[in-house]
Amino acid sequence: MGVLWLLGAHQSGFLFLLLLAAIGLTFWEARQQGFDRRLTLWWISVVGMTHVLGYLALRAWVAVNERRER
Repeated sequence: MGVLWLLGAHQSGFLFLLLLAAIGLTFWEARQQGFDRRLTLWWISVVGMTHVLGYLALRAWVAVNERRER
């Protein structure tokens, strides 16, 4: 809720639903990647504070890691 609070949009129900969706996608992605509990909670907290930008950072980090593994 960090970015939402800074923008004064913390009372918007729509943006809150988008935040919940981003957190859900983060949890799902972390489970698919096999992250341990600590790393999963770290990414969820990053997404909770930065909203969609944090989720995009997670996707970029996963893409880079997948490319390195090949």
